[in-house]
Amino acid sequence: MNRGILGTAALTFLLAACSHDSAGIQEKKSGGVKMVTSALGKVLPGKKETATQAAPSDPNALAAAALQSLKGPVIMVTFEANKTPMIGAMRGENGTMRTYQTPSNRAFVMRNGLLAGTRGFGRDLMSADTQAADRLIRSTTAGTAQRVYRYLDGGGAERPLPVSCTITPGATVDIGPVKARQVAEHCEGSGARLDMSYLVAGGTILQSRQWVGPGLGYVTIQQLRN
Repeated sequence: MNRGILGTAALTFLLAACSHDSAGIQEKKSGGVKMVTSALGKVLPGKKETATQAAPSDPNALAAAALQSLKGPVIMVTFEANKTPMIGAMRGENGTMRTYQTPSNRAFVMRNGLLAGTRGFGRDLMSADTQAADRLIRSTTAGTAQRVYRYLDGGGAERPLPVSCTITPGATVDIGPVKARQVAEHCEGSGARLDMSYLVAGGTILQSRQWVGPGLGYVTIQQLRN
């Protein structure tokens, strides 16, 4: 899937539409909402939209405004702890690494759609080894991979967390005209048990639930524009 794709799917919030130039898919407001609605619950079993869930900003309006006002790749990130969506615009790219910056000057560092670091949140993820898992997840291939998370503890010290992960492809789901594959990743080690989920199409991670660290918990990352 090329960089013109708009990823579609929603874990917690509805987002806007998807387009893929080479496939001739056009962005449509009403169609996009239907496509996103159909994706609810397909990535994370048991994760469903809650209509009464309060949020400081309407995610639909936030996504639409971001896509209209920003150029280049855009993501929406939602922390599970506070359900607050935030927009990240790409501000740097080095090979497979991308840095997305929020309006409050916080940052998410991504490697091929996998979270490799955060900055500005306090108990940040300083780095994460993602290469081995990346190859399996984006190719939707079953296998095992080793990861090492390096996060800041409450005292500001960097702590390594090595874990062993099992990647398991799941069902293929239709999101409008796009066929995507569910991929689950379960990691254990050093007393931790982590469960991540991904929605992958054409080697691109459209949406994911990923772990940041013990202080920040899980985030949902949605690729609005790639």
